[in-house]
Amino acid sequence: PAARRRAVNAIADTIGVMLAGTVEPAAAMATAMAVDEGRGTSRIVGTRHVTAAGAAALANGVAAHALDYDDMCFVSLAHPSCALVPAILAAGELTGATGAAVVDAYIAGFELECRLGIVMNPRHYHERGWHCTSSIGTLGAAAAAARILGLEAGAVRNALGIAASAACGFKENMGSMVKPLHAGLAA
Repeated sequence: PAARRRAVNAIADTIGVMLAGTVEPAAAMATAMAVDEGRGTSRIVGTRHVTAAGAAALANGVAAHALDYDDMCFVSLAHPSCALVPAILAAGELTGATGAAVVDAYIAGFELECRLGIVMNPRHYHERGWHCTSSIGTLGAAAAAARILGLEAGAVRNALGIAASAACGFKENMGSMVKPLHAGLAA
């Protein structure tokens, strides 16, 4: 119950920072690209636009991290919710997920991010220069989406393998519009 309460607060907070971030240049560019290149019914939060689920997750992830007001986890050394929440919202829209399923998916993704952070950090972030929001967040978002999509064990393994292959993000990009793009790509 305590984890669920924390997850609900994190999801609500992230939707708030997404709404605030939609007017930022990086978010506006991501939204324009998502609308231009995607077709579907997934919402881009804070706009009237709908697009494909992956494109919506990208645009919402960029908006969630554009102002850098999103949450921070000192175990994963990442901003977990800016990747988790957009991925969960997009997957949840595809499946018609319940609120409880959204919360459970958030917890699964967050747990994976923390476990990775325990074994990888602080070296991964401080010495090797990786932006954990992207490198670890990609795997957390994949785990959360897999949960909400109800994937079988083999498909979850494949999703995590693909996510690990796509995970990236250098700290050198901090201070540029690429930093919030990391969150969008992770989502």
